[in-house]
Order: sequence, then C-alpha cells, then structure tokens
Amino acid sequence: MLELDKEDLGLPRDSGVSASDILTDILRPLAERPRDLLLCVENSLHRQCKAELRGVKSPHMYVRRHRGPDGVLRLRAAHLPTAHEVTSEEGDRHKAMKDFLARHCQAAGIEANVETTTKLRTSRPDVTVIGNGGLSLGCEAQFYNANSSLVHRRTRAHRDAGLVTNWITHDDTFHLVDRANWMLIRDVTWREINNADDLPLVGGYRVLANWHCTASAERPCPAGLAKTGCGKRHLQWDTPRRLDGEATGWTGYRGDRLGITVGRTVIGAATGSVVPLFVPGRKDPRAGNYMWVPAQDHDTWEDYRGTPAPVDEHQPGHEQDLHFSGRDADTTCRFGEETWHPSASLPRRGMTSVELTLTVDELSIPRQRPPENKIERAYDLRMAETPFPDDLRAAQVRLHQATAELMALGRTLPWSVAPHDGWPGKEHSHTGEVTGGRLPSPGWTDEQKATVDRLRQECLTLAETVTTHPYWQSLDGENLVKQRMELKAITRPEAAAALDVTTAA
Repeated sequence: MLELDKEDLGLPRDSGVSASDILTDILRPLAERPRDLLLCVENSLHRQCKAELRGVKSPHMYVRRHRGPDGVLRLRAAHLPTAHEVTSEEGDRHKAMKDFLARHCQAAGIEANVETTTKLRTSRPDVTVIGNGGLSLGCEAQFYNANSSLVHRRTRAHRDAGLVTNWITHDDTFHLVDRANWMLIRDVTWREINNADDLPLVGGYRVLANWHCTASAERPCPAGLAKTGCGKRHLQWDTPRRLDGEATGWTGYRGDRLGITVGRTVIGAATGSVVPLFVPGRKDPRAGNYMWVPAQDHDTWEDYRGTPAPVDEHQPGHEQDLHFSGRDADTTCRFGEETWHPSASLPRRGMTSVELTLTVDELSIPRQRPPENKIERAYDLRMAETPFPDDLRAAQVRLHQATAELMALGRTLPWSVAPHDGWPGKEHSHTGEVTGGRLPSPGWTDEQKATVDRLRQECLTLAETVTTHPYWQSLDGENLVKQRMELKAITRPEAAAALDVTTAA
C-alpha cells in the first residue's frame, strides 16, 4: 500500500525497495505501464470500491502531480475510466469524417492521405494533410472522450513528425479541447457527414475584433464606459458569428450567421491563410486557449502582445518540489462523496483563466513593427483606389454612420420605452446586501421615438441599397464575400472621420 502523503510512500524500511524507483514507475504515462499496476485500496481488501459499484470508473487508478489552490504540489490518485468500446455509430462517423477530409482536400488540389504512417514511424494520423504554402496537419477525428494522456501523446508524436495536430470532435467537454488545436462540429450522423458539401465549424476558430473605443463605436467598452468610451484601442478574440453581426450594427453576443466551415479552415491552414494560436492562462501558462485564427489577425495580435509557445503539461516535473504532509493514508474509497473529489470533472479549459482581450493606448506602437509602417498601411487603406462605384461606396459610408448614430443614441435612452415604476431589489437574508431591481424609467419622449424610428428605417433602406446594388451581379462565391468585406473595411475610416459624435450621442 502506497501512502502518497509520505516521502517514503509508507514503504517498510527493510523492504529493499526504493521509494524514488516506485515514484518513477507510478508516474509513467498510462501507455507506458500496465493499466492494472495501481489498484484502489478497498478493492485490494476484497471489497468493491464506490467507483466500481457505480460503473462509471474502474477499480484501477493513476497518480498525478496536482497543484492545489495554495500553490503546493502534491501527489494525488484518481480512478481510471472504464475502457471505452467504440460503438458502431462512432466507428461509422469516424470513417465518414476521414473520407470527408480527404475528399475536401483533394478537391482543392491539396494532398491528403488516410491512415498513413509518418516517416519517423512514430504516429499514424487519421488524415495527413500535406501543406501547400502553409502547414502540414495531422487530423484526428475523435467521437468519444479519450483521456488527456492519449491526447498529449498523439499530439507530441505528430509534432515530432513535423505535423500540427488538429482534433475534430462534436463535444466541447472532451479532454482534447484546449489541450491541442481543435475543431468543434455539430452532433451529426455519418450519413450527414457523407452527404455534406462542408460542415459548419462551431468552435475552435476565432477572429480578432480591433476597434477604437468611443461613444460611436459599434462594440460596447469592455471597461463598462458604454456612453462615452474609454478612448483606448481594444483587441478581442471573438467568434465569427459576433463579428459578422457588425455588418448592420451590434446585434448582440450571438451574431447573425455561421460563415466558417471545417473544409475551408483545413484548406486555409494548408495554404497559409489560417494559422494556429495559443493564448496562455493568467495563472497557469501550461493551460490556455488553442484556436485557429486568420493569419492577418495573428500578425496583428503578435505585434502588440507576442505569442508564447505552449508548455507541455506532461513534461517531467521536479520531485524535490513535491510536498509531503506525513499524514497516514485513508483506506476508504471516497469516490463520489461531496467532501472528496479525487477525479472530479474539470471545467471547460481556456474559458475563465485566459485573457482574450487586450487594451492598449490608441497611439501606442505595436511590438516588432515600426510606427511608419503602421501609418503607411492605414493611409493606403483609406486612400487606395477601389473598383466600387461612387454611389455604392457613399451608401456604405452612410450605413456605417447611421448604425453608429443609432447605437450611440440607444446607450443614452431610458431602459423602458414606456414609463415604468421599476421594481425593488432582493435583500440577502444574511448580509443585508440588496441586489437586482430596477429604478423607475420615465420612458422615451416622442422625439426620441421618432429619432429611433428614423434611424432604424434609414439603416434598413441603406442595407437594402448596398446588398442589391447592380455591382454585385458580376461576382459570386468567394469573390463576392471578399469584395463585400473590402467595401466595409475601406469605408469604415471615412465614416468615422465624418461622423459627428456629439450629434450622434
């Protein structure tokens, strides 16, 4: 019996066994040691442990280094999950996803090989995508929750072979999320994968929102200064749906539509227009957000902040840093008890401990980039000649302005359109603190209602004018999307310069 809170692991002095040798053996990855090496102490006493009775975990265990809330590193044991048997549905989806990736890449002229061993013979990805001006990928389709050690082991093996690992799954609670580069799809059947021209990418991809925080900005100030803005520049990694919503003004946190797909992202990574990015956590640099981002957004973020390389979570630690309390071992299995959580499920990684927003002074100089280059690019963006007709460009400029005026006005209006008495907050029974509630609202005046209606109607009319302009009839597909995005980009500076912020507010 091993006592993990004792430096000698509770081994008898005359056993002739070295505690350091035992420690080396039990801390080896599961793939490098027998699965049944460690057993729950209750099972060894010929009793069924609670984990085994519930059927969700096996009686076998593993030991890991765990750093607690106090920052001290200790040894902790947890039950291994029961061995997973791949169901027929998972097997069919796995095969369908491999065929989908290979088919999509080959249609774009990019080499993709299914179940091909790497040159070093250290790994065999589900699909190997050979980069064409970009990255070479080792794609893994995963439709059951593999343990974290397997995810790290395959990721390292692919990296040693010169491949960037890309995990594809349908469940954002799996261990692979934010332990390597990943893509999240909807929970679809194998038939839907086989019949799909492409699959929407609903997680693992981000775009960089970059805006000057003023009263007329399309996005609210992260610091809470919604009415005036903080006057600084914000850079925020956001979902594509939210950024798409800014075509006609701020539409909330869900955005308008899905415009990112698995096939396009994989091809973009292979050709160099999409790159991986790791943003480390504030408290633990080993944990953070892994995401696929546009190459241009990656360069902008790197100029301001830099992009540190991920730290391997499973790298060997230092035994001298381990803390041993000297307490006797507890011989009772505590699995599932409220006061004991040896294998409690971890929260979604990378969501609360990673800072995805960066605030800088408007005139600050980004890293690794001379200020004159930044000014020249801004000048080129505003002054470069474009093929857009004057009336189309003028309509888009006014659409930006009308949208900004409407949003700025909305921040100054009372919370209720009609007069409302509000409601009291709720007093906490122990602290006496009052939370919630609403102050009375005088409602909107007739003039305010008329202004809002006018601006809304103007935005709708301008949006219709822009989207139905004859200029777009000669374009289709990807070219149409690129031209629309270019029109928005080149008219935003012109609209901001001409906007009367005082009048808008």
